Amino acid sequence: MTVWRRYLVKDASGRLVELPSRQFDHADDGTAPLPGFAGRCVEMVSAILVGGRGDAPQVAEVSFTKLYFDESGFVDAAKRERMIRLMLESCADRICRRAPAARPDCATLSRRAGAARDQLMREFAWNPQPAELNAVFRQLDAERPGAAGPTVH
Repeated sequence: MTVWRRYLVKDASGRLVELPSRQFDHADDGTAPLPGFAGRCVEMVSAILVGGRGDAPQVAEVSFTKLYFDESGFVDAAKRERMIRLMLESCADRICRRAPAARPDCATLSRRAGAARDQLMREFAWNPQPAELNAVFRQLDAERPGAAGPTVH
């Protein structure tokens, strides 16, 4: 089985365009910038596809996020660190769900986790409209012969 990634980003006109994974990786690891994204927040679709030898690829996972680039066109490391910290904080109350009696600070953890989830959604979540979802799935399914793609209602 083969697994690979595809990235789509909204360009300035609002169209979804392919961002080759190698270019994204270089901007993420600091080896080559994407000057067209310098200083911008870009709405990005990350898709994981899987397929067997000779089979058409299937979309296994799709996520929608806002990705920040620094003034040089590299993925903004400080924003990425903030996103990771907020993701970790947003899980702080999970221990209370399993063993609330063992943690006297569950109310505090719950407030902290809720605030982190809210901030994470405000800063990093992209909630696409149904038409945008349709466009994403049409584009991801385009390489599959005869695929019409799902329609979101």
